[in-house]
Amino acid sequence: MRVATNWQRYYQRVRFWYFLFSKVTLPIIWRAYLDLLRGIHFQRPVKIIELGCGTGYNTRQISRMFPVEKVSLIDHNPDVLNVAREKLSSLECEKKFILQDLFKLDTSEKYDIAHSQGLLEHYTPEEQVKLISLHKDLLTEEGVAIIVVPTPSLAYRLWRGAQEKLHLWLYSDERAITEAELISRLEAGGMQILKMKRYHLMEYGAICRRKKA
Repeated sequence: MRVATNWQRYYQRVRFWYFLFSKVTLPIIWRAYLDLLRGIHFQRPVKIIELGCGTGYNTRQISRMFPVEKVSLIDHNPDVLNVAREKLSSLECEKKFILQDLFKLDTSEKYDIAHSQGLLEHYTPEEQVKLISLHKDLLTEEGVAIIVVPTPSLAYRLWRGAQEKLHLWLYSDERAITEAELISRLEAGGMQILKMKRYHLMEYGAICRRKKA
C-alpha cells in the first residue's frame, strides 16, 4: 500500500536547510534544465507553468533565459506556495500562485513552457500518464514540456538506502522511473521526445513537444 509523502514535514526540513539546499542541490538540478533548453528559442515573451512547483527555483531560473510574460505556479501546499511567492517577488511579469489539485486543473490557458521536477515519481503509472498528458494539454502548438524524474541507478539506490538506514528518507510514495518506463509514459501521454538524457547519475530529464496528429 502506497503511503503519501508528508510534504509538510519535507518543506519544514527544506526551510531549515534552505541555504545549503539552494546552494548545492538546486543548481545541480538546474544544470539538467539548462542542457534540455539549449537550442530552444521563442519569438515573443513566454508564459511558463510549473506543476508541483515547490520553491519555484526552476521557474525563476528559466525566467532569466527568456523574456517572460507570465508565470503560473501550482502546488497543493499553501506554505510552499508562500515560499515560492517570496522567491519570485522580484520577477517583473504577471504571476499566479495556484493552490490546486493537479488532476482538476483548468487547461484552457496555454503556455510556452510547462515543466515539473520531482513530481511524477509520487504517482501510480496510470496517474503519471495523466500528468504527462496534462503537461501536453497546457502547451501552445510550439511549446515545450520539461519533465525530470529520479531513475533507479546504482547511485540513486545507494543514496536512498543510506537515507533509509538513517531514518532520513521522507518520500514514502516515491518510485524511481526507468528510462524505458519514462519513454513509454511520455509516448502514452501524447508527447514527442526532443531530447532525453540521464543527469547527475540519479535523474532522467526529457524535453518534449505535443505529438503531431
